Amino acid sequence: MFFDQLQDLLPVILFNIPFPTWVEGELVWQQFAIYTYGVLIAIGIGLGAFIAGREIERRGHDADDFYNGLLIAVISGYFFARIGYVVQDNLANGTQYNGIAEVLNFRAGGVNIMWGFVGSALITFWWARRKGLAVWHFADVAGLTILLAQGIGRWGNFVNQELYGPPTGSETFGLLIDRPIAAYAGLPVGTRFHPTFFYESLALLIGFAIMMVYFRRNRDSLIPGLGFGFFMLWWGGNRAWIELFRPDQPNIGNSPLTWSMLVAIIVALAGVYVLLLVTDKIPGQEASSTFSQSRGRVYKPARKRD
Repeated sequence: MFFDQLQDLLPVILFNIPFPTWVEGELVWQQFAIYTYGVLIAIGIGLGAFIAGREIERRGHDADDFYNGLLIAVISGYFFARIGYVVQDNLANGTQYNGIAEVLNFRAGGVNIMWGFVGSALITFWWARRKGLAVWHFADVAGLTILLAQGIGRWGNFVNQELYGPPTGSETFGLLIDRPIAAYAGLPVGTRFHPTFFYESLALLIGFAIMMVYFRRNRDSLIPGLGFGFFMLWWGGNRAWIELFRPDQPNIGNSPLTWSMLVAIIVALAGVYVLLLVTDKIPGQEASSTFSQSRGRVYKPARKRD
């Protein structure tokens, strides 16, 4: 099976970086672990940023502005993703965190990408408006970055044996998990589980491909913001149904809804609103007045950079 062979090739810790430290007056060499998950996320963000930077330049805007915004988005996104996870974990499981250092300990695990996106989007939109940037254009390429970055980064969940679903009931299809969660701990050895990470990764990469094809085939008639609306609808909609395969996510009371599913549905509905807004389908509202910018179908020649 493909997944079985791949599990043997990808270690949880990719390599260690030795560094010196003083312990009780003596110099001791310790190891700083570099996890495969983190490396995959970094590759995804880097590749997504490169492609998005090229796309924003084709629209006649400065890629440096995009990279500055991306830095703000990544930092604020991880912060809100961690805070969202901590709040959700406390509400659902009553988990107590001892101090701000423990709350912000990202290496301990536990972030929620949906909450991270909401917080990051608010911060980055505010920053872009203050800079006077063409918000919809930058939002379009930001959607590209997120889809590709997360599509690649989800394979880190495979390496860590997390983000899997219920048993598949098949002897050949699915993941073999060394230490299943408590709900599945009593199942026989060799039970295979749904590769939920793969479902989401595949959906994200398909969405990325659709956006790239749309941008390239509609150079002269592109409506700025349409790509971002599609991104939110595609991302949120797919995350909502994928949550049905997430037994590790806390539910809202006794309902079948999880907190992440609720946020995903809200993001998808916001995507519908953006699609209607940028195509002037909402009476009395225009995208240009909403963000104080021209949203004409513009594709200027890319500026030459020194």
